[in-house]
This record gives sequence, C-alpha cells and structure tokens, in this order.
Amino acid sequence: MKKGRIFEIREFTLHDGPGVRTTVFFKGCPLRCAWCHNPEGQSFEKETMTRKDGETVQCGQDWDAAVLAEDLLKNADIMRQSGGGVTFSGGEPLSQAEFLLQIIPILKSRGVHLAVETSGYADVETYRSVIAEMDFVYQDLKLLDEVEFRRWTGGDLKIVLDNISWLRKSGVPFVFRVPLIPGVNDSESSGGKFRAFAGKDMIEYLPYNNAAGVKYRMLGREYALKEVVS
Repeated sequence: MKKGRIFEIREFTLHDGPGVRTTVFFKGCPLRCAWCHNPEGQSFEKETMTRKDGETVQCGQDWDAAVLAEDLLKNADIMRQSGGGVTFSGGEPLSQAEFLLQIIPILKSRGVHLAVETSGYADVETYRSVIAEMDFVYQDLKLLDEVEFRRWTGGDLKIVLDNISWLRKSGVPFVFRVPLIPGVNDSESSGGKFRAFAGKDMIEYLPYNNAAGVKYRMLGREYALKEVVS
C-alpha cells in the first residue's frame, strides 16, 4: 500500500469548504508559484524549518491510509453535524493520487463529505479519477495568459484549462479560487479576464498572504516576491 506524505493536519477549519472541516496538507507540488504561501509543501522531500530562536519544525510525515483515515474520523460527528468534512490541500494533493484513492473510500464509507483544493496541474487520468470521487472542488485560477502562467508558476496553462473543461462537464460542484497577487494578477484587466472565463461559475478571490516570506526564511530559501506589500 502506498504511503502518503503530509506536512500539516489542521482541525476545525471554516474556510476550506462547507461546515466545520479538517484540512489535510499534502507535501509536494509540480508548480513553483512565486507567491506560494506554503513553501514547505512544494518539495516532496521531508524538510526542516528553523525558527529565529533556533527551534526546528519537521515538515513531512508519512502515513498509512487506514491510520490517517482513523485520525481524521475522530471528529466525524462534529463534521457531520455542521455539514462539514475533510478537505485535501497542499502542496498539490493530486500529486499523491495513489494514496488519495486509498483513503477516499475509507472516509466515504463513514459518510464524510470530501473536498479538494487543487491547482488542476495533473495529467488527465489522475485529475478525473480523483475529482470524480469528490463532493466539492476548489479549482485554482492563477493566471489566464500562457506566457504569464509559465513565468510565474513554471507550468503549462493548457494542462489546467483542459482539466477545467472536463470539470465543468463532470457535474461535481466547484468554485474557482483566485489568489490575488499584487503586480501579478490583480489588475483590472486580469479581473476582467477572470470574470469572463468564470462566466456563470462561482469565483472567489483570496487576499495576498503577506506572512509567506517568513516561511521561506525558515527553510533557508529566498522569497521571490519579498518586495510585494499587500
């Protein structure tokens, strides 16, 4: 059985889907967004973050699917009563699809509502196999220009757009999420493109997280957007 590598489990979250939820942050992401506010989730490898006082935090713990499922189910009654559930985030959870597809049926068998927050940056088979099992999807929209998308994320926009095209036909409820990054995608022109692309689909705008730079320093890395001030 495939193990999953997780860097954080956050209980009683209120902004990662309906109701009270537990959010599971998967380690590893194929993109390198310059503004990433979870840099400890980019690498698939285990890492150490060092605080100013010298205290260290280990990022990355390996889990068996059954063990993680039982840990998540400890709050199942609270989640069900509030209409909540479990949300998979990251990193990019679809990058650990094999593990996800092991844990999903365990949680679903106990009536847990499942959501995922994804960049959509995955091959077609992986994207469809995971999304088809979800009750709800937060689909990121970062940029809609191919050149700008590659410049700021290092990825190929077509992969995301092809998956979104399928998502729209899938019948799985979803919301587009746009992280607003000063000087990158927060112009009136960008806003118009996002609105036009979303059409009748729901879209949420997320404010820039100005605290992200601290995490980069803790990892001994340079923050690409250190001059940005929200």
